[in-house]
Amino acid sequence: MSASERTAYWSAAIAKAHELWGDRWGLAINSLERRTQCHMHIHIGKLREGVETETFTVVDGPANIPLPREGDGLLIHPAGGKLHVHTGDPASELLLER
Repeated sequence: MSASERTAYWSAAIAKAHELWGDRWGLAINSLERRTQCHMHIHIGKLREGVETETFTVVDGPANIPLPREGDGLLIHPAGGKLHVHTGDPASELLLER
């Protein structure tokens, strides 16, 4: 995807997540080895309590969400008017309630 397509994709996912879960939303992409479908997709859910780790990147918005590292998963959630982007969890969808 181009940068503008990725921004539109993340923006749509964030809008839907916020619609469903207010400020407690989370978005997750599983690692390549943990995907249950043949294509990458975003899981939308409510961020579970106590799953925040100390290792994350802070970004201002959807346009700044980095590409996942080769084969890695991502967890994204709001924090203080910005977004926290966590990497390194192969099954990040398990950090969300549905």
